[in-house]
Amino acid sequence: MSPPHPLVPPSGRPTPTRVDRPDVSFVIPVYNAEPWLEACVVSALAQTQVHVEVICVDDGSTDRSREILRRLAQADPRVTIIDQPNSGQSVARNRGLDAATGRYLVYLDSDDYWSADVLSKLVRRADREHLDVLMFDCAAFPEGDIDETTWRWYSTYYQRSRPYVRSRSGAQLMADMRRNTDYRPHVGLYLARTGYVRDTSMRFIPGIVHQDNPYTFRLLLNARRVAHLAVDAYARRIRPGSTITSLTSERSAKGYFLSFVEMNREVAARELPVDITDPIHNIVGYVWEGARKQFSLLSDQAVDEIGELDRSADAVAAFNSLKTGVPPAFWSR
Repeated sequence: MSPPHPLVPPSGRPTPTRVDRPDVSFVIPVYNAEPWLEACVVSALAQTQVHVEVICVDDGSTDRSREILRRLAQADPRVTIIDQPNSGQSVARNRGLDAATGRYLVYLDSDDYWSADVLSKLVRRADREHLDVLMFDCAAFPEGDIDETTWRWYSTYYQRSRPYVRSRSGAQLMADMRRNTDYRPHVGLYLARTGYVRDTSMRFIPGIVHQDNPYTFRLLLNARRVAHLAVDAYARRIRPGSTITSLTSERSAKGYFLSFVEMNREVAARELPVDITDPIHNIVGYVWEGARKQFSLLSDQAVDEIGELDRSADAVAAFNSLKTGVPPAFWSR
């Protein structure tokens, strides 16, 4: 499968300028992304008919990523560089969120890119319908030696089976997508209103993988107006050594466990409409199932160490359900 082409700025464009209140802030966590970083950043800068800023958080890279970022920032004032010691993707995204000045927010991974000039269309739709979140789709492509099973899973994973045109609550859209097996938590697949994100006190959990699960779940669950545009704006690189292809069972189990605890708390804190309760619970239950599968691959000592990460009563109950393999009462597979 040929990869989609990353966008490049149109030839003959005016000298780029930075505005005080851009339409969209791209937040890009960067760690040793030298082979892909320039295409990633340039694809965000290439969006037309819309004001953007690109916030790159260098997470202690040891390759030439910092040099590439410095060169890009010198050439385009819309690029901002934030340096931090290596602290992980969650901390980098939180730093970028804190620094964002755009009306809307988009997350972009440094080995991925945007392949379609559709950001202005997304912004117009979000403005017109007063949306908190506007979701879109993604085309995945393989790079390097990816095993057949992994690629079979991800080749169409990020593309929904149908459009969800009508705006509705985030909880309702999650439920509708879940019923059609179209729910995807990846944080790169939506445009979110920055004020809404901050009003909801959204944060990524530091130090874990699978952090997309609780973040996106909470973002949508609290949103009053959400819609979907069936366009492949995002290009997702499936490669050896990436976060999703190089997970250890211990890291995965820890991430799923803490994600499940946070998502379970979100559900427990509200009374869901009857017609969407089951699919929302089902989303949480599948994160529990992900944790249970990883727990089964670990030693008893490693499992117990994960249980020490959070000793609050609800987390202990969640841990015990995972250790015994007895699913939460609300979850019907």
